[in-house]
Amino acid sequence: MARKRNNAYRRPRQSPGSERSYYAYQVDLPAPATSRAELMRMVRGGEDTYLELKVRFSNVEKLTAEIIALANTAGGAMVFGVNDQLRVEGVEDPDAVETQLRDICSNYIQPPVFPYINKVAFDSGRRVVILEVDTDDRPHRTLDDRFYIREGSTKREATREEISLLMRESRLTGFEQVPVFDAEIENDIDESLFWSYVRGVNPGYWGESTKGFPTDSVLRDMGLAVKVEDELLLTAGGLLLFGLNDRVADLAPQSNLRVTRYSGGDQNSPVVEQSILQGNLFRLFDGALGFINRYVDLWDARPSRKAREQKVEVDSFLQSRAAYHRPGVIEALTNSLVHRDWSERARVARINIYDDGIEFINPSQPTELPVISLRYGVAAPRNPRLKPILTNQHYGLPMARGGVPMICAEATSFSRRAPEGPSITNGEFRLKIYGLR
Repeated sequence: MARKRNNAYRRPRQSPGSERSYYAYQVDLPAPATSRAELMRMVRGGEDTYLELKVRFSNVEKLTAEIIALANTAGGAMVFGVNDQLRVEGVEDPDAVETQLRDICSNYIQPPVFPYINKVAFDSGRRVVILEVDTDDRPHRTLDDRFYIREGSTKREATREEISLLMRESRLTGFEQVPVFDAEIENDIDESLFWSYVRGVNPGYWGESTKGFPTDSVLRDMGLAVKVEDELLLTAGGLLLFGLNDRVADLAPQSNLRVTRYSGGDQNSPVVEQSILQGNLFRLFDGALGFINRYVDLWDARPSRKAREQKVEVDSFLQSRAAYHRPGVIEALTNSLVHRDWSERARVARINIYDDGIEFINPSQPTELPVISLRYGVAAPRNPRLKPILTNQHYGLPMARGGVPMICAEATSFSRRAPEGPSITNGEFRLKIYGLR
């Protein structure tokens, strides 16, 4: 049985004030010295889940996998200069070992590991190097996308289920990066949509050495496919962006979007029309915008009274319609798609159209900052890979820019009425903008 981990030698963490100070704290500052007595207490029980003993610095590939295994499991220490019989043999050049270990942690592991490294000297002249890692930024992987975990005193490659669990638990890995194990790249990708996008953003892709349409390798280059157990798997983000509509509906049923037109000012009013939209992000955006256009008028600038009256004269049906700022509605729709919590299965994303307003509701987790900070332009992207592709002109959708500050400012200027929200209540993000009647 593995012994309980001894945390006595660990340096207490502090919360860094900025990204710059974070890296300075992790890389530049030395770890506090470890005494010889602390080192011997650490190793006296031998190797286990938290401790790996090395006689010397050896194979880089093997060491990379072992560091990843420690960081992906429970954290721990790797001690160089102590053999399996717990005898201290020391290393010849501790400074060179430290340099090589930092190089591995920075350049051979994704995302990088930020270790604490100590050097302990004995009266005999022998010197030992201790590398300590934690689990804060897991999951880590090799440059060729191999994930390792530690099982007792040995490492092994993680299974699909273990990788998925690590990614779901990670604060750095969003649901968009989780592999979809039942998806097949050759059968589930909309090749027309995908290669239209690739051709637009990278017109020089087809050179003399390029052959065919290697969808799998390009998806991997884009970060929309990951290698798991020698198999390249589509990520949730890749499926949502470029998956065939029927396969998205089958593999990610939580991606449905419900759009409803109410005859009144709230959800207790009679329903005029309701539609459940299914498919990839292109289908969801295009279908939702088409539904909105059926029931409201979208203008690029606030129309004059005369312009409104002339529009009503063309078709008396328009008398019950409200007018909205087109870029503001498009940006609100875009944000509702790219920033929603796609892992949520219990709540459905909704767009409700009332006589006087449009309400955007989507599953969301609490943010680190107050949600009202979005009004001041503070960015808190939940799915950072989705937005740059969805909003790229070559994806083929009409787009606006400006985020929540633009939506609120333009909606207020257009209708002379401030929006409600944004707010997060009971696991749902809500924003309601009012129209001009």
